[in-house]
Amino acid sequence: MATFGRYEILGKLGEGAMGVVYRARDTAIGRVVALKMLSAELGDEDELHKRFRREAEAIGRLSHPCIVTVFDLGESDGHLYMAMELLEGDDLRSLIERRVEVPLADRVRILVQICEGLAYAHSRGVVHRDIKPANIVVTSAGRVKILDFGLARVATRATITRKGMILGTPDYMAPEQAMGKLVDRRSDVFSAGSVFYEFLTGEKPFKGKTLHAVLFQIIQEQPDPVLTLNPELPTRLAALVHRMLVKDPDKRYQSMDEVGRDLQEMHFALRRTRSRSVLPQAPAAGGEEVRSRVREHVGQGRAHFDGGRLDQALDAMTEALVLDPACEDAAEVVWRALKMRQAGRPEPVPLDAATEERVRALLARAAPDAPMTQARSALAELALIAPDDARLVELLRERSIRER
Repeated sequence: MATFGRYEILGKLGEGAMGVVYRARDTAIGRVVALKMLSAELGDEDELHKRFRREAEAIGRLSHPCIVTVFDLGESDGHLYMAMELLEGDDLRSLIERRVEVPLADRVRILVQICEGLAYAHSRGVVHRDIKPANIVVTSAGRVKILDFGLARVATRATITRKGMILGTPDYMAPEQAMGKLVDRRSDVFSAGSVFYEFLTGEKPFKGKTLHAVLFQIIQEQPDPVLTLNPELPTRLAALVHRMLVKDPDKRYQSMDEVGRDLQEMHFALRRTRSRSVLPQAPAAGGEEVRSRVREHVGQGRAHFDGGRLDQALDAMTEALVLDPACEDAAEVVWRALKMRQAGRPEPVPLDAATEERVRALLARAAPDAPMTQARSALAELALIAPDDARLVELLRERSIRER
């Protein structure tokens, strides 16, 4: 098995112009991480090393639920690396391309979380510069994670050696960015607006056939009205996206905090009206009685979900969200239930306590580093008592990688 420093490489997750990302195990503590390494072709310049390290340290100081966590950064054998949280879920690019049906309230909730993550980064002096659907992951629990803060700024030779170079993904960059001017948090507002536009309509706001055509559109032309592409969207939501896409930085939204506050109001209104309206709603009555009803709905929803009754789980959690739109437990179950219903597979019934204990013991016996002679009988029993358990699937995958 290949190793890199203290990390054991389990397989490749992705590759781009700036580096490679591997699934790896930290042998010091046993944690499985995503290990991003700078491409060897970009790794020989002292200035690049300094810039990468300085930016990586800034990223490491960002600690927010909507931003991927960086556990470690450093250098080994002349290669710079970052060890990050390993995410399970779909990026927005995948959700858009597969045209996954996501209810409007859940779409707006995702947009709110993107705003929260970017607003936090901006408050710490970090401007992303490369907001795009592929850099935004929605985990299996429905939680947004924003990736690649600052990396694009430091991991390209052009950024170091040439002034006025365009930096970022052309389809989503702000006009000032497209013209090679200085960027600030308002540039991220524009880029996020481009992502929101595509997530809500299925179409990019600027889509010329060539790079120059895209840049010209970004600088000079207005995108098609959101409502012509998706007439079912609320007018207030469409207006918000267009305000993010104003060419003049001084006239668009000035911060992601502002965008997030407006979206949060719409999100709460959608929850309280069962997705019928984004107009401001009077807050639900508070008090212990309401909190008790929310807990009751959440409890019922989880019971239905654990029993594979997805429709009933969605109904119960919707009632909880009508009373408390900020209820994260309910929102998580709604996301999981929707994903499973779309996938056409019921949620497996949870194992009883005795079986769960047996499964854990068998998983330990069949651990990836255990010899096959010891693991074979454990794997056979696991296939009988828990064939659909995600832990077994992951174990078999890791063992197959090790045995290559």
